[in-house]
Amino acid sequence: MSDIISWLINIANSFGGYLGIFIISILGNLIPFIPIPYLVAVYLYSAYIPGSNPVLVGMVSGLGGGLGKLIVFVISYGASHLVPEEKMKQFITLKKMLGNYGALAVFIFAATPSPDDVVIALLGIMRYNVTKFFVSVTLGKIVISILTAYLGKSIVIILGEENFWYSLIISIAIFTIAMIVITLLDWMKIMENVTELGWRGFLKRIRERGVEEFIISARRKRDTKCKGKSS
Repeated sequence: MSDIISWLINIANSFGGYLGIFIISILGNLIPFIPIPYLVAVYLYSAYIPGSNPVLVGMVSGLGGGLGKLIVFVISYGASHLVPEEKMKQFITLKKMLGNYGALAVFIFAATPSPDDVVIALLGIMRYNVTKFFVSVTLGKIVISILTAYLGKSIVIILGEENFWYSLIISIAIFTIAMIVITLLDWMKIMENVTELGWRGFLKRIRERGVEEFIISARRKRDTKCKGKSS
């Protein structure tokens, strides 16, 4: 992993400044299902390069990330011609059901440190609207990149540049906690409920029933108990 980070930082230095961040953000999002830690380079650049602007770093990185994911989307879009006709009808029906919530799903996954390639590939195969996809994924990448850049800048200001490893460990811990929370949520069930009930209905359901049914581990325990009682 350290070799990959060194490689990304060398690329950033070769192209220089914001252009380097743009290039590594494209590369970091270009290869599907293989996580390349481009956000580490965004973090380090914002934290340790004098005069770096976290907002500008995040916007440049987000645009690069959006372009990288657009390539993945276009490849999946092209691959849709290889999908059997019967299966394609199911995807088209699912696309109609998603409506604008497909763009929302892209934004949520892009704006969080979660594996978004499955959603992107699925929307590409469904031949989802390219413009909606690109705007959503780019906005999501801008959000997470700006947050990462500000995190790097803030922690270095608080702890000081000499405490590099402490600041990096704290940042990794924050990302890890966020990742755990994200992976515990059943995003497909959430999107199904939002599509069926709308946001107001979904939030009302959470207020009335709580969030347990949308937490994967909690739901599995509940299903196991139900099976035990029925047997």
